[in-house]
Amino acid sequence: MEAAQCVLDIQLRYAQVGSSLALAAMAGARRREELIHYPARDVFDPKNGTSFFYHAHRSKKFPINEHGHFHLFFYEKKLNDIVSQSDDFSHFIGLSLDDKGLPLRWFTTNRWVSGEQWRPAGELVQLLPTFLVQTNGRLAPVANWINAMVRLFQPQIAQLLYRRDKLMARHIASSGREFSFENRKLDVITECSASLPAKIKQLGF
Repeated sequence: MEAAQCVLDIQLRYAQVGSSLALAAMAGARRREELIHYPARDVFDPKNGTSFFYHAHRSKKFPINEHGHFHLFFYEKKLNDIVSQSDDFSHFIGLSLDDKGLPLRWFTTNRWVSGEQWRPAGELVQLLPTFLVQTNGRLAPVANWINAMVRLFQPQIAQLLYRRDKLMARHIASSGREFSFENRKLDVITECSASLPAKIKQLGF
C-alpha cells in the first residue's frame, strides 16, 4: 500500500504543475532525441549499486503511444559497498511510459541491447527487494517513483525474469549461446502490463 501511495502522490504532484513522469524523466531537455540517454550520464547510485536512464527509439514491437522507457540496472557490489559505474552491470527490467507519462509495460531484454553482464533470473530476483536508487536534484522524485514501482510490481518482474530465462534457454538449445545473446532480431524477450489502475484494483487500494 505504501508503494502504491508513493507512486500516485508523485504522479499527482507532477500533474498539478502541468508536467508528467515522461517530461520529468527527460531531465530538463526540451526535445526528445532517439537513443539519447536522459540524463546524459545516467542516474547512478554508487552506494546501492543501482542505476537507470530514460530514452526513446522506434520499434515495431513497442506500443504506438509509447513516449519512452526506463532501463534499470544492478551493478556488482564491491567489498567496501562502494560501486564504480565502470564495473559489471546487469539489466533486469525496462519500464515504458505513454505520452501522458503513465506506465505502459514492463519488459526484459536480450544481452546485446545493453551490453550487460548476463545474470540468471534467480540471482536478479533475489536482488529485487534491495533495489533502491537514491539521488539528489530534479530527478530525485523520478528515482523515488521508480523505486516504488519496482516494489509494487515485484511479483510481475520476477515472473518476467524467469520466463526470460526459459525462452532464452530454448533459443540457446537450438542456435547456440553467443548467437542467441547477440541475435539482433531478439531484443524484447518478455513483457507484461504495468497498468496502475489494474494493480490498484487488485490491491483493493
